[in-house]
Amino acid sequence: MPELVGLIPAAGKGTRAYPYTKRIPKGMLKVGGKPILEHLVAIQRDQLGIRQIYIIVGDLGDAITEHFGDGSRFGVRIDYLQNDAIHRGLGYSVSMGQRAIDGPFLLMLSDEYYQDTDHSRLKDVTVDGGLGFCGLMETRDWNSISRNYTVTLTDGRVSRLVEKPRQHEGDLLGTGTFLLSPRIFSYLNDALSRTEGAVDFIGVLDDAVQAGEELKPFNLQGNYVNVNDVDSLNWANFLKRSQQLPTATISVVIQSLGVEEGLPLLAADFNEIARVNEVLIVVPQGTAEPEWMEPLSKVCWLEAPPGVTEYGNMIAYGLDQASGDVLTVVEGYYSFYPSDLSKFLAYLADADLVLGTRTTRQLIQQGSRMRGRVRLAHIVLGKLIEILWIGHRVRLTDVGCTYRVLWRDSYLDIRDRLKSSGPEYVLEMDIETLRSRKRLIEVPVSFLNTNEVLAQRYQSVGVFFGMLGTIIRKRLGID
Repeated sequence: MPELVGLIPAAGKGTRAYPYTKRIPKGMLKVGGKPILEHLVAIQRDQLGIRQIYIIVGDLGDAITEHFGDGSRFGVRIDYLQNDAIHRGLGYSVSMGQRAIDGPFLLMLSDEYYQDTDHSRLKDVTVDGGLGFCGLMETRDWNSISRNYTVTLTDGRVSRLVEKPRQHEGDLLGTGTFLLSPRIFSYLNDALSRTEGAVDFIGVLDDAVQAGEELKPFNLQGNYVNVNDVDSLNWANFLKRSQQLPTATISVVIQSLGVEEGLPLLAADFNEIARVNEVLIVVPQGTAEPEWMEPLSKVCWLEAPPGVTEYGNMIAYGLDQASGDVLTVVEGYYSFYPSDLSKFLAYLADADLVLGTRTTRQLIQQGSRMRGRVRLAHIVLGKLIEILWIGHRVRLTDVGCTYRVLWRDSYLDIRDRLKSSGPEYVLEMDIETLRSRKRLIEVPVSFLNTNEVLAQRYQSVGVFFGMLGTIIRKRLGID
């Protein structure tokens, strides 16, 4: 049998996932920090040994070609076929493969995410004289079937395919994985010759089956998500993040002046948390390392470069030096319980950034100063962000809380847009997370003591209006 090649149509507009797909194709939406297309390339390369992949691109194809290039960075060769007639549907995109493919090929749709699936078993089957195989999964989730397609099996062969069935017709969910003979191209060409409009690929497969072609089922095991809207994208990310989280390395970045009274206890408590891999205490240049650091094996005293002395740019420096898959930010005063880290991790599979909130009355201790006007100011700013970015379905009450946890790849995606050196830095982090269509969740944390140094510097009317100005500029797209 000729060497198997891969074909991935990725020219569609992805209108159901709008506005996430306003500037990128649906296949470039990220799951677990990587584009869906990258996950598909990995399956073809690692499970099936495919080294030649053809990707069909459309209007937003530059995002794909710039990311993958010739494929060498990903251990494959990638060539691109330009589709300038995406109005003709998936059938037309698949038909473009005949320009380069003359043997069996693995077709995978660019908006489908697979996790822990057994595609490798396709190495054990051959197309022979038939049309090929279609990937199926058994499921009780009728809603998923109704958004994809289903099949009827007769004597171990596919005897009927129905796109987006309206009535419950069994428990077989049709996926976008197909191992096909190049003979499929003749059926696509025939269908395309009869219309100038869109050609339904599943409909063409059904026509071929009704004409006597042999299409066999291939039952896939594992997790599968057809990423066709925001909710399905979130579900795919939850599956991937849940898989990543148990083994993810965790860095803690402590913004400090090196003299805070509670700093030794804070560092020691984080040092004792088993899940934490490193603790970076970022201090101004020339701040001597104290003796209490010696027994703390995970803790590193990190002097910031000259000129990096403000709250925001010290945090930024620490995040850039951290090596963890998960990044934790906290201030050097013992204002928060290190043990509250478990609260953040409990929600991290559902979010790119988990933000602490100090506005829950029962968790604010006496003497913390997080009361009255200060608490109200944070709530007002949070609600303003909710209103201005209302389509992002976020709920905020404390945009300036230092204590937060985020995925490293999420930070890298927004890093270059975080420009503030002062207290607006964490506010920018919140907003840029939303602007990049990432998920932000707020969780209540205990607030013990006010950091007196930070309070004197930043707890003022001027800082409030500075944050307000940042919100307005971000919403207007000025920054």
